[in-house]
Amino acid sequence: MSKRPVPILIGDLLVKSELISLGQLADALPISQKTGLPVGRVLVSSGFITEDCLHSALMAQSLIRDKLLNIEYAILALKVTGEKEINLDDALREVGWRTEYFEFTNKLGNLLLEAELVSNEQLEDALQTCFNTGLPLGRILVLKGVLNDSIAYAALSAQQLIRQGKITRQQAMEALYSAAQQKTTLEESLASHGHYHVEQNNAIRLGELLVLAEMVSEIDLLTAVEKGIVDEHPIGQVLTQAKLISYSTLVDALKVQELVCARVLNPIEAAEVLKLTKSRGITIPHAVTEVTKRAQTDKGRGLSMLELLKMVRLIPDDDMAAVLQQSTRTGTPVENILLTSGLIDSSTLQVALRCHQLMSDGYLTHEQAIFALHHYVWSKEDFQVIMQKLGWVTPQR
Repeated sequence: MSKRPVPILIGDLLVKSELISLGQLADALPISQKTGLPVGRVLVSSGFITEDCLHSALMAQSLIRDKLLNIEYAILALKVTGEKEINLDDALREVGWRTEYFEFTNKLGNLLLEAELVSNEQLEDALQTCFNTGLPLGRILVLKGVLNDSIAYAALSAQQLIRQGKITRQQAMEALYSAAQQKTTLEESLASHGHYHVEQNNAIRLGELLVLAEMVSEIDLLTAVEKGIVDEHPIGQVLTQAKLISYSTLVDALKVQELVCARVLNPIEAAEVLKLTKSRGITIPHAVTEVTKRAQTDKGRGLSMLELLKMVRLIPDDDMAAVLQQSTRTGTPVENILLTSGLIDSSTLQVALRCHQLMSDGYLTHEQAIFALHHYVWSKEDFQVIMQKLGWVTPQR
């Protein structure tokens, strides 16, 4: 294994770039230690560097830390910022620096712009944040509330299909626009336009399994997917390198994923198995036995509406108890209390009620109802589209 690089300190970067002298850094360090102020801030207040100079150095340090810029180019570019009084972006362009990530990010941004999913102003703001912080563009757009997770994920998938030569940029743009308007997946949108067809199988994506098992957040998955596409690394490798999951967790997740493909487990059961291996340290076979026994026991009893919402983690436990108490005391239906208290929106409640009814009528199992509702919360797709996509036959309303 390669030795992990030592992070470069801001003071060292400024000295190597000849923006300050070693003596100036030596003067600033004791003041920083005594006052608790960052070294960079002390250098600015002492008049050794300007605010713009510090900003460029911090930006370069961030890019180095995220392995998007090597130290040699950073030092060269920072020297240019001092000599010509320009910002780091312009200096990097002047020294001829480009990375595959830089090109990928700009192409992704232009694709989103052409698909009318972002405005010029939103894209410029996100790109500036992207290059200032080193965070992926997709993650920034979601954090800023410009895109939801599913559309950002679809855009990354479209970009990957373009790179693989499976669709054209024009086809990707049309499919993304359609997916956003009709709230469908990218694959369904591409298929409806006759561009590209993805065969459905019984698998669950590794990232989706880890999210379902609450081991990785949706936003961290989005970041990992973007980095994985750029570096052409498997998603599991990206997640372990970023220390979002351990190598042992990755191995367990891949084994559980195989059980879903073999139809030994459904996605919800797979997530529960993965949770048990992590929380209690038991083996996968032991966890599978426990989960399948629990599933058989649950088939003999009904699952209430509140239990369904709890399984999907839509309502916190404390709020759930308060809702149940108020319903018992006043006789008000649970769904009315959920709506008036703002704990759930109307569309999500309607889908939850539909899932519960189908489960009660025997059209869906408990696990299928939970998975369908979870999928709706994640994607916001039309419920009937979700059912068709999953291959589950349900009666029309």
